[in-house]
Amino acid sequence: MTVRLPEGPLELGPPRRRAVLALLLINAGKVVSISSMIRSIWETDPPDHAVATLQSYVSRLRRLIATRPLYGGAALQLEYRSPGYVLNATPDDVDVMRFERIAQQGLVAQRRGEPPEAFVLLSEALRLWAAPPFEDLVGYEFADQEAVRLDHLRLTAVETRAEAAFALGRSEEVLPELESEATRHPMRERLVYQLMRAQYRNGRQADALRRFEYTRQYLADELGADVGPELRRVHEEILRHDPSLTYLTPFRHAPGAPLGVARFAERPPTAEPVAVAGQRGTPRQSPHDDSAVFAGRRSELRRLLAAAETGHRGDGGTVLLVGEAGLGKTRLLQEFGRRLCQESGTDVITVHCPQCDDMPAYWPWTQALRRAAARRPEAVEALPDSIRRVLASLVPELAPHQGADRGADGRPQPSGAGRFELHDALSQALLALTRRPSVLVLEDFQWADAASLSLLPFLARQSAESPLLLVVTSRTFRLADDPGFRATRASVLQLHNAEEIRLGALAPQDTRQIVTAARGHDIPAELCAALHERSGGNPYFLLGLMEALPDGSTAENVRDLVPTVIREVIIQRLSALPVEVLAVLNTYAVLGPDSVHGAGEGVVSGDRVASDAARRAVRGGLLAVGGSAPERIDFVHPLVRDVVRQELTPAEPACRGVCSLAAGAIAPGPVPEAAERREHHVALRAVPSG
Repeated sequence: MTVRLPEGPLELGPPRRRAVLALLLINAGKVVSISSMIRSIWETDPPDHAVATLQSYVSRLRRLIATRPLYGGAALQLEYRSPGYVLNATPDDVDVMRFERIAQQGLVAQRRGEPPEAFVLLSEALRLWAAPPFEDLVGYEFADQEAVRLDHLRLTAVETRAEAAFALGRSEEVLPELESEATRHPMRERLVYQLMRAQYRNGRQADALRRFEYTRQYLADELGADVGPELRRVHEEILRHDPSLTYLTPFRHAPGAPLGVARFAERPPTAEPVAVAGQRGTPRQSPHDDSAVFAGRRSELRRLLAAAETGHRGDGGTVLLVGEAGLGKTRLLQEFGRRLCQESGTDVITVHCPQCDDMPAYWPWTQALRRAAARRPEAVEALPDSIRRVLASLVPELAPHQGADRGADGRPQPSGAGRFELHDALSQALLALTRRPSVLVLEDFQWADAASLSLLPFLARQSAESPLLLVVTSRTFRLADDPGFRATRASVLQLHNAEEIRLGALAPQDTRQIVTAARGHDIPAELCAALHERSGGNPYFLLGLMEALPDGSTAENVRDLVPTVIREVIIQRLSALPVEVLAVLNTYAVLGPDSVHGAGEGVVSGDRVASDAARRAVRGGLLAVGGSAPERIDFVHPLVRDVVRQELTPAEPACRGVCSLAAGAIAPGPVPEAAERREHHVALRAVPSG
């Protein structure tokens, strides 16, 4: 703590006198009672004449500062005001006060959707920060608490400035600061999240992945906890080169729009990175390159465009886009959005559902409302007050200016509306905000809460005579296995304006197109065929295999390749499966590709349980029954099978049941030689696992 005079710093004297001034300065403009000052300065051990000692400190400080102007010409005034003392200081003459004022202005600017102003203000505020506050008063609890509060505000300013920099395309300017702060605060996940984004944006994908692994291990060692859902999400987005990490454009704030609305538009459909890896030593294709490869999915794209054209005629609809992770749902929607933007200027609003156990009810729909309101603030004002009152508890910024019940914190209070009234209000608001041709994309809807699920069929019915097209994406297993999702899917598909598009594996020629674009040249046909077989026609697996494959590799190098990043992603995805389904997967991983359908029964906890779990695995796209040999069953993806097999431990059901399977529990098949091979295969697999 320093008092700067024109002639130089003021000598304040011993630590307790400095502590008295610090206490008054922290509470500048407020009366601090004498009893409170004694507790703060001496805590539990005040001297016999504490009041007299305190008065002597104050008297000395008053003489030091009352007659001496500060560096800028202003003066500090220290006076007695019952029941204590007050220090009057002009905010502009105290660096902490200036820092707080400018930082708060920057935070407000960012909330208003004004990243240029936010970036300038927060940069100015952070320049005022010279060192940790009150380093000379360590041990005084009030000073320590104030230092923690100020440091928290500083970190918030750092993080918010980074968000503004991302929106402005200036991530390289905040990268060194984020690296320094994340190193000092390894448990602050928002910092790590932003650092990973900045590293990825600046071509340092490997550093971003290493930072994630370091943070995960650090939290496990220090707290016994795992990383949060946001950090897991950005890790997965980096692994699949999600374009949302690279491009985010600021949305221009319309005058009169309600405060608090998220005013950042989704990345424009024309700014889509190519979904292939670059060849080592050559630059990747430009995200703005219209020649970016779009392999396969032509028929699916035509169906989406046809659905959008129907919406243009005022007969909105709903499309369920279903496929396993990595099959290219997002890439297909990127191409769909790009075509819509080029050909018709249709509004496309995209909401991503995070994998979060404590997601609030109706979260995806409230985000859709916020983004639609940000684009059409005039339509928000036109909404009836009755609808805005119902929605106020979900989206406070939609509350009417008059007549909304508000609590002591100024926030609108719950309206007490029932489910039907809430569904009706949400539907009317969304339809009113999308009166011109619009597409609302809800990605990863498999993570949506039960309330959000229940609204989907309702809105799908209401949109039948509107220009709104709903596109909802989901992973195959959750949609096929969860009773709530299955019921929702059935309700939606009964409607005349609804359809389902299922993504399958890429064809071999599509795989070759992606590989050629990624490498920049043709590769041997055998190597391309091996990549297709190993990836199972999954574009994400294909790109991961190519990244891990050294130049000059042959088809033989691909057959047993399991890249570390793909292995971690598969483990993460499988960890969300039910235990009984995992047990069946373990069993068939051990049995191998010649498994007979039904061979795993009796291994889990009874024939009926195992048979049902196997059906669920087949229905969910994890296992497949052979077409030409219907008694055969195997994994859809060889990579998944190998990862499951590598993860087996002797304590798991599949390993405990191997001996009985090898001893004759395998269902007899029509081809004895295959059964003999399978028995030999199972016995071999049992040896390493004990």
